[in-house]
Amino acid sequence: MDMAVLREIIEKFDSSKKWVILCHENPDGDTMGCGLALYSLGKRLDKDVRVMGRDPIPERYWFLPYYRDFECCTEILEEDIRNALLICVDTSTAARSMPGLKEVLSIADSINIDHHGDNHLYCKLNLVDPEASASAELITELLIEGGWGIEEREAICLYTGLSTDNGNFRFGTTTARSHLCAAKLLEAGVKPAVIDEYVNENMTPSILKLWGLAFTRTEMFSNGRGALFWLKKEDFEEAGADSSAVDGVVNMLLRITGVKVALFMTGVNGENKVSIRTKAPFVARDIASVFAGGGHIQAAGAKIEGNFQEALESVKAEAEKYIENRTAALK
Repeated sequence: MDMAVLREIIEKFDSSKKWVILCHENPDGDTMGCGLALYSLGKRLDKDVRVMGRDPIPERYWFLPYYRDFECCTEILEEDIRNALLICVDTSTAARSMPGLKEVLSIADSINIDHHGDNHLYCKLNLVDPEASASAELITELLIEGGWGIEEREAICLYTGLSTDNGNFRFGTTTARSHLCAAKLLEAGVKPAVIDEYVNENMTPSILKLWGLAFTRTEMFSNGRGALFWLKKEDFEEAGADSSAVDGVVNMLLRITGVKVALFMTGVNGENKVSIRTKAPFVARDIASVFAGGGHIQAAGAKIEGNFQEALESVKAEAEKYIENRTAALK
């Protein structure tokens, strides 16, 4: 991590009286955990602070401190950031944040704190560390380096971000640094079992059936090295669920013996979205980039325009080609 940039961020946090914190679209545990932890810090430093995002917080994260203060907004306006420090968390591109962000970036004093390797460095000050397993690691280190310490409510938020982005410390992104960060958060009062119950033990019978429907559609390809399944808009409507109900389901495909590339396509809110997970030596981000998407080395995603079935066939074909080319290159 660039310590010079970190110290400059600390100075801006101290000197700025107004903060506006932005979380990314379709918020997950990491962006919400980081956003609400910084919101809590701003409150105790007596800042005029807001935390905002394009999409509402999924119900599983309603236990997070200050979640009721999160503002779901259709766009960010110049009046929102006037005389404010704009802080974007866990967001690799301006397009993944809020409509209007690109327009206000030219006039805003802005900070970008993220761990995605394909970050576009779109803010004036960018603290981007791909070696961090979650953006929550960076925020934890920021709070400690700034001398502010970590209160229990902030630790709850940050541990949620850290554990969800690491699959409860099962993913290959987990490092010694991840566990050291977790230890600091536990020292601040976090109870992992309580957080796990909120985040992972909340499945309703209808959502369980939705997962089961996806499993029945499992299709193998590339001689068993690839697998996919899908859910359409009608499936979510029948289950009375939104896209957050299937967070993590794509990882189940990687539990199939021999599968190295997993694809999960959903059609929700008029958008075709593909979630991609891989195991070494395959890189999820490489497949996502073909469709103007991005993410991590082994976890990425993209939006694909057009007819759902055509989009599904397109991403499958691209994955097949990628697996073949990558395999040949490694021989």
